[in-house]
Amino acid sequence: MKKNYLLGMALMASLSFYSCDKEVVYVQDGNGVESVTDGAQIITLQVENGGDGLATRAGRPLYSAEAKQTIENVKLWICDNTGKVVYVKEISDWNTDGSTVYTTGGHGRQTTIELKDADKLAAGTYKIYAVGYSSNSDYTLDAVTSVAKEGTFKENMVLPIKDGAANKIGEEIFAGQIMELTVTEGKGFKEPIVLNRQVAGAFAYVKDIPYMEGAKYLKLVASAQNESLVLGHFNSFDLTGNGSGNDVNVKYVVNGTNGKSGSETYEISSIDLTQWFTNIADNDGDNLIDAGDNWKNPYSSEGHPTFQKGSAFGGEFVIPFAHVDGKQTLTLQLTNEGGTVLRSWKVNLGSADEQLKQTITCWNSESTDWSTSLSGESSNTYSLVRNHLYGIGTRMNDEVDPEQPGVDPDPDPEDPDDKPESLNNKQELVLKVNDNWEVIHGMELD
Repeated sequence: MKKNYLLGMALMASLSFYSCDKEVVYVQDGNGVESVTDGAQIITLQVENGGDGLATRAGRPLYSAEAKQTIENVKLWICDNTGKVVYVKEISDWNTDGSTVYTTGGHGRQTTIELKDADKLAAGTYKIYAVGYSSNSDYTLDAVTSVAKEGTFKENMVLPIKDGAANKIGEEIFAGQIMELTVTEGKGFKEPIVLNRQVAGAFAYVKDIPYMEGAKYLKLVASAQNESLVLGHFNSFDLTGNGSGNDVNVKYVVNGTNGKSGSETYEISSIDLTQWFTNIADNDGDNLIDAGDNWKNPYSSEGHPTFQKGSAFGGEFVIPFAHVDGKQTLTLQLTNEGGTVLRSWKVNLGSADEQLKQTITCWNSESTDWSTSLSGESSNTYSLVRNHLYGIGTRMNDEVDPEQPGVDPDPDPEDPDDKPESLNNKQELVLKVNDNWEVIHGMELD
């Protein structure tokens, strides 16, 4: 039998930065090719739950490293050894009637497809591809939606952000492939195709915010920004442990292109402090913005998510980008309404972070292949890589206390799974990457 699993990623490879819970797509019902006595060909698509921005837009927002998914569509192609598409399957209601919950070997949603009659594959060698995406996407999805049966499948699809889209940073999307499936006459098979999250994630979860006259925003800014996502060089493995980084199949890939870098910085997320605090004031004279009764959850009317009282949060999915030599990759800025920086913190990877030991695989836009290998990652200058979550502070769930949904808790006692970073007297931020996200990176403030 042939079963294909679509698994959704997660927060996150994270950011406190952690490798987040991955949202992955699988096509499989086990490991490896298996002969089936009745010759049936069955594909089970699984999307594992994965990570999430606070902004309302296409795709789900990122609130934490929690594993979840909201994609509506999954599209699967089977191609012969010439690249010709011999089978196409589209599922347009994936997260509702198009799939069911599964908990074996992971957690997410799945559905089973059996190839019958004229759809059955003849003996030969095939490649299988699958993509999971949002209906009202901010990506230009022509490269995905236009590929039909009898057409030619093009590997390494480039998905630009749409002209006029409010979101220029990134949106969660899943993809994966099987590079070679051999079908033998009279035998069935089952083979996994795992769809992992194709973007990175970044968030700032902070408390004890310094009071400065005119302060209005906390902005997480970056040294570079890519405006197109490349679907290719997939990590088609069922990663275990949300953001643990211990899986031998963890990869470090920058799959963004059409980038910008230079003297300016590029905003990833912006926290409007007036949405979190009734007044930007320091009436008790401790040089911090008053919390206590002055604090409010701007999302409480939605019933979720919850946050530790006195904190503030901002996060987004990000199209991965390579580090810029000599430039601080991420910086947290406290600004006034006009954008003047009142105070800033460098956001660094911890000195022992595994990413600092890696050579990063990058898309080469000139040769249109994966020929660029990037070394020289450092605590200050590091890349944001696919399916890794980079976070300031620790936030593993959308609900601070999943057992008390809708309740914003007091800061004590301290919860190791929900711990906003204090900005009081800090000069360095530490990022962590989190999902089943592949890795969760803990970030430091400088």
